[in-house]
Amino acid sequence: MSDITSSLLIRAVGSTEWSPPESASYANESELQSLLANDPTHLPGVSPGARAVQELPTAAGPIDICVVEPDGSVTVVECKLARNSEKLRMVIGQVIDYASSLRSGGIDAFRKAWSGRGGASLDGVLNEESAGALEDNLAHARIHLCLAVDQIDDDLRRLIEYLNLVSTDEVRVTALELAYARHGSVEILVPSIYGAEIAASKGAGRRRKEPWTWDAFLAELASEADRAIALDLRSRLEAVPAPVGARRFWFGNRPGGGIFFRIHGYRHCAFQLWQNSAHELLIYGNWTVWGAVEHHEGFRRLAEALGQSHLAGAESVPAREVDLDKFWTAAVECDRAINSSGPEPRGPGPRIEGETVV
Repeated sequence: MSDITSSLLIRAVGSTEWSPPESASYANESELQSLLANDPTHLPGVSPGARAVQELPTAAGPIDICVVEPDGSVTVVECKLARNSEKLRMVIGQVIDYASSLRSGGIDAFRKAWSGRGGASLDGVLNEESAGALEDNLAHARIHLCLAVDQIDDDLRRLIEYLNLVSTDEVRVTALELAYARHGSVEILVPSIYGAEIAASKGAGRRRKEPWTWDAFLAELASEADRAIALDLRSRLEAVPAPVGARRFWFGNRPGGGIFFRIHGYRHCAFQLWQNSAHELLIYGNWTVWGAVEHHEGFRRLAEALGQSHLAGAESVPAREVDLDKFWTAAVECDRAINSSGPEPRGPGPRIEGETVV
């Protein structure tokens, strides 16, 4: 029983006596879970039109509630009652583990699991742009975390504050206290949210994110040599045949976003260009970007051309240190290999908030 509902009193209009409600708590966690799954807009920051499923299977176990919004945002919800003996830090670990499993599983596993739980068709919820955003949110772990409880305590507040401190601006970490009472045929919900303002303030005062353009990207490079390399790589890409209407580039947000090369117009990109704080041109292999092709064997020769291993983490390499002929041959081969299971040239590829597509 929450502090709110424990002090709740009810009386009929005209009556002179106040009395506590017949029930001031959920029967079990499933009751709280079903309530939120049926109307996910109770959850912090979740917009109208959102869809939810219960018990979404992952490698880490079933997620209590998983929510997809029309813009492709994803929220993972773990429901717990105060009387549950499970330690709170274990619950925090659970919700993080679920988000990690969604990222590593990728979009195909997510769609299959969603459909298997009877979720509304994602093709009916998402347009082409937001379908790409969903894929990229999963790939880059931009997954909102929410703990839904009947009572928020000081330990939960402390953990929410810490998780918001160490997570990226694009990740929202919140707690929803949804106190419940019932009296006769009347049900009462008393919502209280913690963490929403903290999450919203993480990026406050920082420079507004804007997508790169080719001209802006080239203009900020520190040397003419780097600009010549960037233009050389673009010319090589444009010489590769691709289906009519295929999208060949994605421009991430400046200053830290990359320019993704879709060599054949396919979904997964072999590499991206970006620049560091000194505005040097860097090349980054994408074998850790998408869960569906993470460490794919097709990245082997590309990684070797960059002096790395496709089975380890990726590191950026100054473009001027790369043998461009060897690198480009490997990149073209890699682009075919990592998309060989279904390289349809449809829909957005890696998507960064505010990106520009060419």
